[in-house]
Amino acid sequence: PSRGEPLTHDVAERIMQGWYGDGPDSKPYSWLAVAGQNPAYDHFPCQYQIWYRGKARNSFWYNPVFKVQTLEGTEVWRRSDYRCKRGDVPGTFYFSFMDNGVTSLEYWRVVDAADDLSWSLYYYAGAAKVAGQAYIGAVLATKDGMWPEREHLPRIEKSLWEGCGVKLWEMCEVDNSTCGGAPLDPYHEPVLMPALA
Repeated sequence: PSRGEPLTHDVAERIMQGWYGDGPDSKPYSWLAVAGQNPAYDHFPCQYQIWYRGKARNSFWYNPVFKVQTLEGTEVWRRSDYRCKRGDVPGTFYFSFMDNGVTSLEYWRVVDAADDLSWSLYYYAGAAKVAGQAYIGAVLATKDGMWPEREHLPRIEKSLWEGCGVKLWEMCEVDNSTCGGAPLDPYHEPVLMPALA
């Protein structure tokens, strides 16, 4: 919960929307990952997170954009399109997406966020329905992909351990050194909520 209020679904979605918008301090994305706990994901450079409501009633979307290295050694942009459904507990969500004909499901939870939205922390767990592959992870994100100021680290460490079961030293830093030219257009028409920051 931020600002001393209980977390609601609406506030959780606004935290996730983060910096995405068209205001003076806005970005063309919600967050840029700083570090994550799952090395299968976190070695991908430049992980943009784009969360937004859609035009359809109760629709909420997640469009991650990130770089991958091809077998030839070149970097290319990849994008995904997740449908997000609210869980029973405010701040929890179920994401679904298709990848090469296989439907995958992920459970996401807003673990914590700074009152000024200088950083946000998420936990996720997922499985590919057919392949039987299960995975868990945590993501720390900021507006610019840089580590939060030092004074935030004790709270982040506490939230990471209590909310994700992860120690800060287990997090893999994301390479955000060359992130220009990302294809940040959302898959669906966004309906932006008022910014929290």
